[in-house]
Amino acid sequence: MPLFGKSDTFSENPDVRQVEKMIAKEAREDQKNLDHTIKDLSGAEKTHNQSIKTADKAQHALDKAVENEHKAAKALNRAVHNHDAAISNEQNAEKTVQIKQQHETRLEQDLEQKRRHLNELQQRKAQNDQLRETKLSQIHAQAAAAADARSASFDNNGQRATVGGAPPATAAGAPSAPVTGAGGALKA
Repeated sequence: MPLFGKSDTFSENPDVRQVEKMIAKEAREDQKNLDHTIKDLSGAEKTHNQSIKTADKAQHALDKAVENEHKAAKALNRAVHNHDAAISNEQNAEKTVQIKQQHETRLEQDLEQKRRHLNELQQRKAQNDQLRETKLSQIHAQAAAAADARSASFDNNGQRATVGGAPPATAAGAPSAPVTGAGGALKA
């Protein structure tokens, strides 16, 4: 039986079928959370890459503004006004670079946090998948053992046989199928 998604091969035992459906639902929810986190990480990476390009453009603008300031300084006697304008552009470009670099740093930290979160979710999902597989194996093994015990308790004439002198389990009032408690755990 597949662990994920819907299946028409659920067990015929209603208790086992209910646990199987609950486990399949948990698996779908885990997958949905994982997909959402991957999408968030992809968006954060795209934004981070854009911020790197923007910061690079701002750095180029700063370099150009510095070059313009030097040209204006050489022509100071002729164009004091141009020199002041270039200084102003340089200051604005420096502020822009600082803002873009701060933004890049914040995005990088956010990206790293999202990567850690994704890793944690992947590890948690893997653990949950393993637990679900173990539960399903135990439930199927117990259901098979109960079915074998029921079929072994009948002799060739269709009469119940007692094993070891003990009366049949259903005659003593015990249920013939495994009983599950809160959270789907099997009770003895």
